[in-house]
Amino acid sequence: MAGYIRQSSISNGDIVTATVFNNEYDALAAAFSNSSGHKHDGTAAEGPVIALIGDAGLSTPLNKIQIDTTNDEIGFYVDVAASSVEQFKVLDGGIVPIITNDIDLGTSSLQFKDAYFDGNVTLDGLTIGSATSITDVDTDLTSVSASDDTVASAKAIKTYVDAQVGGADLDFSGNTGGSQSIDLDAQTLSLTGGTGIDTTGSAQTMTFAIDTAVVVDKTTVQTLTNKTLTTPTIASITNGGTVTIPSGTDTLVAKTSTDILTNKTLTSPVINTAISGTAFLDEDNMSSNSATKVASQQSIKTYVDTQVATIPVGDITSVVAGTGMTGGATTGVATLNVIGGAGITANADNITIDGTVATLDGIQTLTNKSGNISQWTNDSGYLTAETDSQTLSFSTPTLTISNGNNVNLSTLTTGLITASSTDTFTNKTIDADGTGNSITNIEDANIKAAAAIDATKIADGSVTSAEFQYINTLSSNAQTQIDSKQATIDSSARLNANLVGDGSVDNTEFGYINGVTSAIQTQINTANADIATKASAGFAVAMAIAL
Repeated sequence: MAGYIRQSSISNGDIVTATVFNNEYDALAAAFSNSSGHKHDGTAAEGPVIALIGDAGLSTPLNKIQIDTTNDEIGFYVDVAASSVEQFKVLDGGIVPIITNDIDLGTSSLQFKDAYFDGNVTLDGLTIGSATSITDVDTDLTSVSASDDTVASAKAIKTYVDAQVGGADLDFSGNTGGSQSIDLDAQTLSLTGGTGIDTTGSAQTMTFAIDTAVVVDKTTVQTLTNKTLTTPTIASITNGGTVTIPSGTDTLVAKTSTDILTNKTLTSPVINTAISGTAFLDEDNMSSNSATKVASQQSIKTYVDTQVATIPVGDITSVVAGTGMTGGATTGVATLNVIGGAGITANADNITIDGTVATLDGIQTLTNKSGNISQWTNDSGYLTAETDSQTLSFSTPTLTISNGNNVNLSTLTTGLITASSTDTFTNKTIDADGTGNSITNIEDANIKAAAAIDATKIADGSVTSAEFQYINTLSSNAQTQIDSKQATIDSSARLNANLVGDGSVDNTEFGYINGVTSAIQTQINTANADIATKASAGFAVAMAIAL
């Protein structure tokens, strides 16, 4: 085989080692290397040039490319009904089909993009888009086919058009003068204006215009002399001109006609029925806010009604002074005056409390007052008396203040907290760290689940809450379970192998792993792969020898 050199000779009875197989396999691998293996270029040890490329795995391929050295051609074959049929061939200067009118170049759905030819393209028909196929070019248009399958050459078109136009006359006639004609090949048609008509020619256009020096047009400002207008309609009169109205006519604008007046001043006009025009608006929301336009009666009413609707419903018929006030009115402007009472002073811009009334933060002396006192403190937080002999009396309890700062309470039926009373505190905070304060005799039932006492508050505080949670899954005494385990595992008290895992491995089997240097399964898999590889290499060597 090209590129392969045999490495060993093996005889019957010889011992074939792995080295022999490996050497032969390496030589085969080198021969088939895609970068350094044999090239089939026809040189020594490289193999012959490949003259046939065909179906893989077939000794007689049906789809193939065949090199024809004798005829200097490359033939392309395709499987047609289980036969290898040559479709076309490439030769010097041509790509030639084997059978004429047999092979398509592209399909209706799979098309080539652009085509470029430097020469003649000969074809039976040319279809552009979805049009009829063009089969020929007409060079003589005197006799053409009745179908759309041909096109005319430029020369044929020019010859035909020249023959049709040449020698023809153009017939025409005017209001007077009768019928006339012009030879299009030899004569020129001139268009000349008559009285009051001017003509102007430009490019292919002839323009007819009225000569305003002779004829009056509709838009030009002109002066008419010695003219009589029969039943004319005059839109406006300017430049201070004088119009003489014929007898029997007393106005230029009829009373019942529809006319447009421009720049007119109407003195005390009477307008009946309706008003129209751009200066008259029917606008319910008055959005244009124009100072030069007039709104309709309906628009004004709608706008006013909308605005009034936003005002609270109800009419104010009178303003009456209430208690502590004077003034009021039923018409015009109403004024209410506030009258100050005991302890209240009414000023022009405010109402104030005078010094005869006690305030929350003021310092006042109360005289001859009685009632319930819920909290009465000075800056030190104590209830004091102004004099040594002053007494504050209540029905129940009786509070007696004497000797300055001494307070004596008589017996209370409710509301007094004592050392032996049972009371409920609401929204109170007790500072257990305060001087002289302590909390004792708290029962388990009084500790709510939400309290979540931290484990470090139990015993000496050395156990954390996380460590405390470890006893959550204990099913019996922890120390008893620990004591039941093997106390010591060492060289003199070894652990039995059947106590590991599911107990199916005994001590002898466990000892087999002694001396293992890496994963056992990995080593087994590698060994199996090596065996398969070497067996395959041996087979390859045998095949190579056979070849």
